[in-house]
Amino acid sequence: MDWTTLRGALEAACEKPADDEVAARAVEAAEIIAAAAGEPPDELPPEARDWVETHGVPDDQLVELAVRAMKSVAGASDQWRDRLNDLRFRLGDIAAA
Repeated sequence: MDWTTLRGALEAACEKPADDEVAARAVEAAEIIAAAAGEPPDELPPEARDWVETHGVPDDQLVELAVRAMKSVAGASDQWRDRLNDLRFRLGDIAAA
């Protein structure tokens, strides 16, 4: 996994937010981006934590893409909307900084 892979997952979610597999990959990517930018979830898997610690901080454009992708996914179904409230809040804090 690298920044390009994460970007691809987020771009796919902007194009096909209702696809559950695409949405799940985008949520995972957005969580990693949020964690790398200093806003990790309460429980971040060890392999994701290791990746974050070795890859630095994402650029602002990637954070903004993550915000857009999570808005798309949340708008696609109620299943995702509830799950993404915290993540969208954390990404919003990063984008506003």
